[in-house]
Amino acid sequence: MQRLLQDAALVSWLLVPISYQDQLLGMVELHHCGPTLERWTTEEVGLVEAIAAQIGTASIQAEAYASLETLSEQLAALDRTRTNLVAITGHELRTPLSTIQVCLESLASEPEMSAELRQVMLSTALTDAERLRKLVQDFLTLSKLESGRVDWHPEALSLQECADLGLSHINARQRQENLPELRVAIAADLPLVRADGEWLVEVLAKLLDNACKFTPPSGSVTLAAHQTATGVEVIVADTGRGIEPDRLETIFDLFYQEEGALQRTTGGTGLGLAICRQIVTRWGGRIWAESAGRAQGSRFYFTIPLAETPVVPVRRAAAVSTPSTRRRAR
Repeated sequence: MQRLLQDAALVSWLLVPISYQDQLLGMVELHHCGPTLERWTTEEVGLVEAIAAQIGTASIQAEAYASLETLSEQLAALDRTRTNLVAITGHELRTPLSTIQVCLESLASEPEMSAELRQVMLSTALTDAERLRKLVQDFLTLSKLESGRVDWHPEALSLQECADLGLSHINARQRQENLPELRVAIAADLPLVRADGEWLVEVLAKLLDNACKFTPPSGSVTLAAHQTATGVEVIVADTGRGIEPDRLETIFDLFYQEEGALQRTTGGTGLGLAICRQIVTRWGGRIWAESAGRAQGSRFYFTIPLAETPVVPVRRAAAVSTPSTRRRAR
């Protein structure tokens, strides 16, 4: 301190605390440099103390205003989420329920219905019932992830084996629907990764399903993976609709639907990418998207740590393991 005073040539130094309701916020410092000692008068000290008091009050008010703005933005975001939730769930529930009701009423009121038509009605009702089950499952999955009521079981895994499981439901759909061409380009020499196997398959399945949903049958979807300096990077690329560059972050928000809740050409709750981000973040990875814009295709990336890298999953609440905890929608 003595050397600092000498180097700065300080001969008089006044320090007045900036406080508000006994909370120290900072200090006001006045320095006097010169050949002679100058003493601060009572009036000067009183003036500086008054200035410090005004600064303290202004600082608290500015902080409160900033907090109010943040709260206002959060409330606006919450209101948008609520509006999207009502619109999306209303649309996603009403459509399959109406179809199921029509099919069941037809089966009940037409005893002479042909076997072929009866089978069509039953298949339609079962398809829409499965759509409802997936809707409810997404809500339950997101609720568990956000509340921390999940037991994580990280282990050394082969990414190829997890990819095969993620691809299985897409391959099953290809036999029934006209889906885009599916390509796999996973490096054969990839090291083992460390993650919870069921949740890793969940991420792969949702990203592949999302890519197929927004890619025409004439296009293609590619699943690729390669090793990086810090782990393994997985890419799900498509030649489909593409994403506007200014929405590449927004698409991971809850209930986000680029076309609007009631003008969509594809179904879904807008929860898939939000669930993927929750899962990838839990094992210490990162997920993001890239696209050059409309009709330019999309590329979704996420990272997984290597098996030898210790990972401590984030847990925000104690969880009780039950059989249903380990079941996942495919």
